[in-house]
Amino acid sequence: MALTSIDYARLIQYAAQKMHMVLLNKTQINKILFYVYGVYYAKTGKVLFSDDSPKAWPYGPVFPRVNKRINTGEIIKEFPPQITKEFNSNPEALSIVKKAVNEMYNKSAYSLTQWSHQEGSPWYRTLYENRKDGDEQAGWNTPINLSYIKDYFSKKGNTIQ
Repeated sequence: MALTSIDYARLIQYAAQKMHMVLLNKTQINKILFYVYGVYYAKTGKVLFSDDSPKAWPYGPVFPRVNKRINTGEIIKEFPPQITKEFNSNPEALSIVKKAVNEMYNKSAYSLTQWSHQEGSPWYRTLYENRKDGDEQAGWNTPINLSYIKDYFSKKGNTIQ
């Protein structure tokens, strides 16, 4: 069984609820998921899930399936045994999720958007390095290039130590 973007988004929600007793909004979930996805890809050379990929939206990197389907008011008490088994089979991903949630759960949607919009970020590069002649920027919903993600999250200053 392959875990999906929704599974990992729900794991992020679960971790924030269990460790910090907070509910995250959609922007927070998407930004933390993007961080986890990016760090995991930079470390392993493998994508964390294949059902969705980050796209450049006005408020930063977004996973469209997660954005549409996640319930930010859901209190997650547990996961089905098969999902739990799959999560536990990837300790690297679990470690990244835990670190990311611990460091980012209390960041506002605004501050996370500011982070994701920095010059040189994968979102920024997607919009401004992929534009067509005469365009100010690439179009919204442009997929964020994996090489931009790997470059960015491979740099020590761009990850939680």
